[in-house]
Amino acid sequence: MGFNIQKITTTNKTQISSSFNDYSSMIFTNNHATDDVTLDLYVTAQITSNSQATKFTAGGSPRITDTGTNVNHGIGYAITTYPVTVAVDGTTATSDAFLNERVYDSGGNLYGVCTDVHVSGTPLTFTAGLAKALVDDTSLFTGTRYYLLNNVKIPNGASLKLTPDEFNIDTINYNLYIKTNSSDGGIDIITRY
Repeated sequence: MGFNIQKITTTNKTQISSSFNDYSSMIFTNNHATDDVTLDLYVTAQITSNSQATKFTAGGSPRITDTGTNVNHGIGYAITTYPVTVAVDGTTATSDAFLNERVYDSGGNLYGVCTDVHVSGTPLTFTAGLAKALVDDTSLFTGTRYYLLNNVKIPNGASLKLTPDEFNIDTINYNLYIKTNSSDGGIDIITRY
């Protein structure tokens, strides 16, 4: 039996890294010296075709979600293979919503992966370019989030162990993320496979 270890060091969303789909357990340990740590654990859909975007899950929700953020450039942006920065308006773009996420149109067609979000919320950077042209006022979508744990408090000095029936996910079609309320992250993760 092998394992991966990961230290969470920020309040920002952090992808839980693993190259395995078959886990035996995942343990979250509060490593903060004195405080409880509250965490969210969720998956984000990573669709690879527009037919997947409109495919509904058992709960009836689509696999992409409108961010409320729109393209703000009169002439739009052409397909590119080089870095491009995209001006946006509408709902303020945040790193939480866009950073390292695949960005789609309403039909699930992929524009590209957002690799940077300016602190002002505009522009968004797509380092590998755009796979599809962007027109002014286009609504930007990202993969839908599905929470496994939401606002779960781990007391100081305690651990939370999840077994596969609680968190085993398809790492091809979903990314697994954690966010905490601790300024230094405050969580160690051991994933056994």
